[in-house]
Amino acid sequence: MVARTPGLAVVINLDYLNISSEICQLLWNEVERAMIQAGFALDGRVFVARDQMAAETARLVMKSLEPVFDAYGVSQFDAVREFYSYDLSTRVDLNMAGAAEQLEVEITEYSH
Repeated sequence: MVARTPGLAVVINLDYLNISSEICQLLWNEVERAMIQAGFALDGRVFVARDQMAAETARLVMKSLEPVFDAYGVSQFDAVREFYSYDLSTRVDLNMAGAAEQLEVEITEYSH
């Protein structure tokens, strides 16, 4: 059985191909700090939250960081290669997918 986690994942990838890795690292540090301060947890390279308004919060965080990007001499529009979210319950860990196929799942009703 693949464990399903409720919540939202937010992916933010900077453009390391066209912007120096030094600038990207500085920008990433700012993004990470701001997202964590806004209540997200970092799960690998993905920010996660259980808040229903997490997507809107992520947009507001990134908007608030526009002056930071400008201060480093890059526009946020050019520097952020990917910025999207997805429902965590749809995430499948491919390291565990093979093991999940070998399990039987029995769904039972729960009553109070």
